[in-house]
Amino acid sequence: MPRRSRERGARAEDRSGDAALAEDDGETLPRVLYVRDFAGLLRISPKALRHRVARGQVPPPFRLGRALAWTREAVTRWLQECDRGVARVPVKMTLRPYANDRARWHVDLRYRDPEDEGRERRRRIVAPPGMSEAEARAWGKEQVAKLHEAREDGDERVELPRRDPRSRRARQAGVTLAEFYEQRFEPEHVRLQKPATQDGYSSVFRGHIGPLLGELPLAAIDDERAMWFRAQLHGRMRASSANTVIGKLNAMLRFARKAKLISSTPELRPLPTPRKRPKRVYSDVEIQGLVEAAEASGSEAAVVCLLAVDMGLRVCEICALEWADIDLERGAITVQNNTYRGKKQTPKGVIGTLVMTARLRRALLAYRDVAPPGALVLYRQTSHTGMRPAAHTDHSIRYLLNKLQDAAGLARSGPHLLRHTALTRLARLGASIYEVQAVARHSRLETTQAYLHMQQVTLARDAARLLDRANADAGGGRDDAADP
Repeated sequence: MPRRSRERGARAEDRSGDAALAEDDGETLPRVLYVRDFAGLLRISPKALRHRVARGQVPPPFRLGRALAWTREAVTRWLQECDRGVARVPVKMTLRPYANDRARWHVDLRYRDPEDEGRERRRRIVAPPGMSEAEARAWGKEQVAKLHEAREDGDERVELPRRDPRSRRARQAGVTLAEFYEQRFEPEHVRLQKPATQDGYSSVFRGHIGPLLGELPLAAIDDERAMWFRAQLHGRMRASSANTVIGKLNAMLRFARKAKLISSTPELRPLPTPRKRPKRVYSDVEIQGLVEAAEASGSEAAVVCLLAVDMGLRVCEICALEWADIDLERGAITVQNNTYRGKKQTPKGVIGTLVMTARLRRALLAYRDVAPPGALVLYRQTSHTGMRPAAHTDHSIRYLLNKLQDAAGLARSGPHLLRHTALTRLARLGASIYEVQAVARHSRLETTQAYLHMQQVTLARDAARLLDRANADAGGGRDDAADP
């Protein structure tokens, strides 16, 4: 009889005992059990058995040809262990070296709840030191068996061994992003910033970061979650605003990494932004019309207008300017104060000394004789202040500027247009990037580069004039083309 025929006969003979195995009538198990044999023994379908094999809930099989098989000894030993309760709960187990101690094993257990077959439970535990991988695997099965036995005895309080709750890593493992912000980041980082920065962090976290990521553990914010968060912001706001939110989240995650709460930070790149078009600025004629309207309105309006359009001061720096910061003899102004919601603080950028223009110096000399007494240069006296002198605000400066724009026949705008006009005008007149940076008092040169487009236009105009002159000389005549 051919060998292949004998094997088929033997296999058929082994499978013919399925019913006897299922009834467990004491007959001897076959020497080799295949999927149908083992499934009949457990009274489940072959498909269910294959699922248990994938989850590691039965003894690991070997391959006999293309078929999965188990030896009689392996199945018998596993059944005996089930009787003792060691393998009573089907478990899928994953072992890997423990990150904090490579001599130990990190055991990740997934098993069906004995009381609720449709619910899967998961435990991560660390095996005692000195165990091999096989010993750690057996130890993990024993922990699940102990839990199962304890539940059968009615003791619901017994759980698998966990990390010491007093240890630092145990306390930090389940910390959510919202808890981290309230307990660590806000008191240890945000409160050390300027009030405007504090309000910015609070607004961004309450409006965007908290609702989307606040309930997640810190360790769960990985690259995949970061990409999802980035996509959510893209649909909520403009790219520039979304990048502000992304920058603050990156700052939070970097702080968490430095605090040893997470081992790494996800890659959270900013959204691509469209190229910025040149902002509108006042021409020399419009500037002169605005200054004449301010001088006609009074010395206070003239000082406010010239501080912005000649010196390029920010509106909050105009509100905080003190007489002690002004040296009329030398014609210099030291910008060292700023206000935010009525609170005095250091200015944005760097503290610097500027040389005032001649017309600003004349306006300050004229205003000094009629200025209200006090440390500040400018005060407002309105019905909101009970007609008593009070410090200017962003709103009051904007209101004054809008009145001057109406008088000069210009469209209304915010005060920052005057600062942008002053810096762009310097670049248009040929000032170097370092000269513009000194007047603007920017901390970074990249911020100043936004004002160089007008300087580039001037250079391009000069280059065109050179080409026109060369063309006229080559043609022996005069080029009457209009100056661009």
